[in-house]
Amino acid sequence: MDYISYFITSFTTLFVIIDPPGNIPFFISLTEKLSNRERDRISKRSTIIACSLLLIFAVSGNKLLEFFHISIDGLKIAGGILLFAIAVDILFGGARKEIYTRRVLKHIDADSLAVFPIALPLYTGPGAITATIVLTSEAFDLISKTILIVSILIIYVIVRLTHIYSESIIRVLGKSGSDIIARVMAIFLAAIGVEFVFSGLEEKLSTISI
Repeated sequence: MDYISYFITSFTTLFVIIDPPGNIPFFISLTEKLSNRERDRISKRSTIIACSLLLIFAVSGNKLLEFFHISIDGLKIAGGILLFAIAVDILFGGARKEIYTRRVLKHIDADSLAVFPIALPLYTGPGAITATIVLTSEAFDLISKTILIVSILIIYVIVRLTHIYSESIIRVLGKSGSDIIARVMAIFLAAIGVEFVFSGLEEKLSTISI
């Protein structure tokens, strides 16, 4: 895998999982009762926190696997199943996320929104963390690791821009347009999940046969 291929793989994989366009309605629903100033402050804080969390996993992913004695193949299989389950939920309208959002709005204060649930798990969920650790394990030198970090930074710049222009984007796309984008992304997310599972199984079976 060359550097361009690795960049395309890492960027598209994480972009599909984090899904900045598809998460716009949820960001708006979580912050709709706040002033523009408060919303902007929460946007900045949540983006920085979410990005920092993913960068930590990008840098220390292999060490975490070693600490918990988890093989990358096992992580691929578990992560693939998780990504597929998330994709199915999105394809059926994101029912769990909708219910979760309504519950959160009843029990959480505005200042805490940036950390939970916007930064984690909306923009840095289990799927993104799993994919980042897998991508880190596939980085073959320092340059490719740097490419992964750059990919993460670009994605969160896009997340921040979707927050800034969220109302304009919703006006252009409409709620239905945003839902369509989310579902198209979910199809790709399901495919990524399947690839993770089969890649992990292939490696596991090859070690057993040996």
